Order: sequence, then structure tokens, then C-alpha cells
Amino acid sequence: MGNIVSVSWGDHLIYGSGDGRLATPEALARRMRAWRSDLGAEQIFWRTMKQAPRRAQRGRVGNTRQPAKKMPAIDWDELTLAPQIAHDAGLRAYLYVTLFDEGWPLPRPEVRARSYHNIYHARHVASRTEFSRRHPEYALTDRVGRSRHWGVMCLAYPEVRAYFRDSYLRPLDGGGFDGLFICLRSQSRPPEHADQFGYNEPVRDEFRRRHGADICTGQFDTAAWRAHLGNQLTDFLRELRPLLAQRGTKLAVGVPRGDVIGPPLGNWKLDWRTWVAEGVVDQLVIDQNASKCPSMWLDLWPMHRGGGYVQNYLTGDGMPALVEHLRTDYGPILEPSLTELYVARQWQER
Repeated sequence: MGNIVSVSWGDHLIYGSGDGRLATPEALARRMRAWRSDLGAEQIFWRTMKQAPRRAQRGRVGNTRQPAKKMPAIDWDELTLAPQIAHDAGLRAYLYVTLFDEGWPLPRPEVRARSYHNIYHARHVASRTEFSRRHPEYALTDRVGRSRHWGVMCLAYPEVRAYFRDSYLRPLDGGGFDGLFICLRSQSRPPEHADQFGYNEPVRDEFRRRHGADICTGQFDTAAWRAHLGNQLTDFLRELRPLLAQRGTKLAVGVPRGDVIGPPLGNWKLDWRTWVAEGVVDQLVIDQNASKCPSMWLDLWPMHRGGGYVQNYLTGDGMPALVEHLRTDYGPILEPSLTELYVARQWQER
């Protein structure tokens, strides 16, 4: 297996220069040929800007406000040409989408003064998908229903699963992409503690039916609740898999390392072993990191790290080093399977 080049097209268009801006099909073709020859690439993950358009909110920053960089005018269809150009360069092309990154409302000025995504951008600007804005009730909620984890939708709602299925499958209708890559990285603000969110009504009702305990008012089996939240993700992937198979489209999923989803989401069980055993995923990309921007290396939410994680890939708590983890856990399970294993290397020395 060769390398995968992960392309966040919007970042290239705003911050790139020369051919690296990927503003024309010709420039994109030249860069793809270079990725193939110079980087040993055999595949790209193309992060589309058409998954779910966002509505932005801007706060006033006075005289310190800097003009936003403008995107170039684009007169070509990325969903048609990007996979076509990749194939011409000898590369497979997967459409890159996200699952837990629906954005957040703009906080008050006094909050932004001490709490922000990062100091360089997205401090005085916030954006949300239209679905997230119209349906705040679908965001994960805390135990008393007072706070919500903005940007992270609860998969226990059928409406949420239908929304994501549609937003993933619609861009694939052209038939050019070889696969779908679902990245579980989230740019949402980390919770104060790992088990803060995940108590929405359908989760509460189903857990009470199965275990006879109320997760919002009484004592309950925390491990069973964490597994229940993880099962919702597994069930969503199971629902999606046959719909992709009908199109001849492969499925790749990008996850943090370990058996819980970790920062900035929580302690939900990350049941990658089941995905591999059942053949739900064709490719598993491990060691994703949600605390840094992979395009510009910025620390995200540096003043909000939270705690209480059973496993924490940022600190190494509860898990072995990467090489040992590959040797003892991932290798023995992935080697006899049909699932391909990749390691995301943006955030550490190669």
C-alpha cells in the first residue's frame, strides 16, 4: 500500500500559493502527479466543500480586525474533476467527510476574550451547518439538559442519521469517487470532563429499556453507557455500508488511537475491532488528532483540554506508545483481515 494524501481543498484555496492553491484543474493535475512521484501516494482523501454549507457569524473586533483572505473564483466542478484527475495520475480518490464537526454558535464577546478555537482564526467568527442551526436539540446534551456539545450530533436520532447519510451519498452520485472517508476528528470545544455529554432523550430511553436505570437521575453502569454511545456509531456505519456497496464505493474511517473516542468527544467505546471483524470498513486510519489543525499546525482550544478520559492519546494515559500499540493490538487483528491499516502522521515526526 502506498501513502494517502489528505487534501482539505478549502484550506488550499485560501492559504495555498502557486499550484499548491489547487485553484485550477491544470494546477491540481500537476500537484497530483507530484504527489504520486515524490510522495509515493496511491490515494487521495478529497475534503469537499459541498458536504454541508455553513452559515457564518462574525463578531466586531474593532481596529484589530484583519481582512479575511479571499477564495479565488472557481468555475469547475470539484466532485467531477477531482476524482477524474486523480485517476489520470494513477491515484484512487476517496471523498472526505466529517461526522462530528457541525460547528458552533458565536459566543458572547466576554467569552471570546478568554475562550476561543485558536488565536489566529475562528476566534471572532463562528459557523454552523444549517441542519445544526435549525436543530439545536440534536446536539449532545449534558445530564441535566442545561449545556450542549455544539457541533457533535447525537446519532440516536433517526433524523440525524438520515441527515448524514444524505449529505454523504449526494456528493457521490456522480460516481467518480472510489470510496468515502469519514473522519471522526472534531473541532468542537472539548468538554470539561470526558463523560459530560451524551444524555439525550433517545439515549436515556433506550438505556433504561435495556438496563433498567435512568442515566439522568440515578446510579447507572458507566461502562455500559459508554458502550451504548459507541454502538450508535457502529450501527450508523452498518447502515451506511450497504448503501455504499450498491454504488461500488469503499468505506474508510479515520479514528484516534485506542478503544475510546477520546478528546474532544468523550469516553464512548470506539469499537474498531467489530468494524474489522464484520468487514464494515475497507480502510482504517488510526492516530487522528483533534487538538491540532492538520493544515496549519495550530493548537485548537488551547485553554480547554478537559479530563477524565479512560484513554487519552494526547497525554498517552491508558495506552501504549504507537509502535507498541501497532505490534500488540492493531497488527494481530488487522493482518489476517481484509481491512487495510494506515497511520495518520501529520502530527508527529515520521
